[in-house]
Amino acid sequence: MQGWLKNITPARQVLEKHWCLKPFASLVVNRGCWMFKRTSVIHAFSLGLLIAFVPPTPPLPLHLALCAVFGVLFRLNLPVLFATVFVSNPLTWFPQVLGSIWVGAKLLGLDIMPLFHEITHANLWAHLNQLWAPLLLGALVLGLLTAGLGYVVGQCLWHARVLYRLRRRLRSALRGAALY
Repeated sequence: MQGWLKNITPARQVLEKHWCLKPFASLVVNRGCWMFKRTSVIHAFSLGLLIAFVPPTPPLPLHLALCAVFGVLFRLNLPVLFATVFVSNPLTWFPQVLGSIWVGAKLLGLDIMPLFHEITHANLWAHLNQLWAPLLLGALVLGLLTAGLGYVVGQCLWHARVLYRLRRRLRSALRGAALY
């Protein structure tokens, strides 16, 4: 994954010269935002999962703006952060929003099934004010749970990768010693 991300992301020198990034070049091209260190990558992965559960706002790319701000502020790995936030995409918005509303309604103790039965395309905006509280609470809870799970999975995968490389290095060293 690291090699693939390095292949598809532009070089820092190219970004420094890009016309729209020149005012922010000192922030965006910070080495900490492009290094593949364990803490930077795993924190970026979990924060990307949290940001992915922010309710979708199609006219304004809120997800990408939040990624840029928090990624630069906390010096997280920007390619991993931006790649992870695309878990939320137009194909997953509908189940994500419905799941967030359902979880939020359960936590608030609301019965939203009668509301869903009377919602039509014509009166959707009239009932939207009743759905905001469950949507935001559910998105927050699901985002925090997913971010926590992503952090644990990321730590386990990184640890497994380190152990795999260590074993491979030991095997090759033993093969090299056996030849002599």
